[in-house]
Formats: sequence, C-alpha cells, structure tokens
Amino acid sequence: MNGKKVLDSVIGKTLENGKIQSFILNGELVEMINVSYLKFEEWISIISNDEITTIQIIENYSELKNSYKDKEFNYHLKQTSFYFPEFEKYIGKKVIKWKELVWIKNIDFSFGVNLYFENNLNLIIHNNQIPEAKNEYIFENKLPADLIEK
Repeated sequence: MNGKKVLDSVIGKTLENGKIQSFILNGELVEMINVSYLKFEEWISIISNDEITTIQIIENYSELKNSYKDKEFNYHLKQTSFYFPEFEKYIGKKVIKWKELVWIKNIDFSFGVNLYFENNLNLIIHNNQIPEAKNEYIFENKLPADLIEK
C-alpha cells in the first residue's frame, strides 16, 4: 500500500465532501468507481487496482472540477452522494482510525481500506476481484469474505 502517512494525517479530521471519478470508454460505463476522492482539510484520492492501494494528497484542485473527455475516453466526476445517498451520513464525521484491506491468501496484496468514523460508521473502499475487477463501497463494517484487515 502506498500513502499510509496520508491516511494517518486524516485521523481526527472531519470529512467534508466526496467525489467519484468514473471511467467511460466509447460511451459505455466501464467502471463506476475508478478513483475515490475524499475532502478533509485537503482532498485525497484512493485508488485500488492490480493488488495495490494508493492514497495521495491532491495538489491541484482543478483536477476535481472538470471531467476529462475525448472521442474515446471519458473520466466523469460526480458527487459520491449522487451514486450513494447513504454517503451523506459520513459528512461532518471525524475519522477515528483506518485499516488496510489485504487478501486473506497473501497479505502483500492490498485491496483497499476500511475507514472508521465516529458514531460507529465504517466506509470500506475496496477492489473486488471476483467475478470481475471493480471498486466498490460498503457502508458498514462487513468485510468481503476474501479480505482481512492488516
């Protein structure tokens, strides 16, 4: 996992906003959650694919203002609550701790994070490899069967 210090820096901070970047290829939705963006004091990105989770601070906010589109590719940005209305209950809540999610058969393979918020709220952002590779949100502390916390 890359970016553990970034996640450590949001402990005790309040979630202010969230956005999702989707990936559309030739007019077809390929991946609804390509990149997750969360705003605390600053925006961070969470990307989980190819058995690696990467968390980064977003230095250039203009990246979050516009979607990118050409004849073939479309990286579309929407508020997280547009797709997941339950996300709204996390706004205004502080992060208490976080855990990396790894594959039960090989703990070197990172598949996402479990963010623990105040009021017993959990937000799991993970890459589901079976039956197809795609990122998912889980709005409770219920880990997928093939993942454990590290």
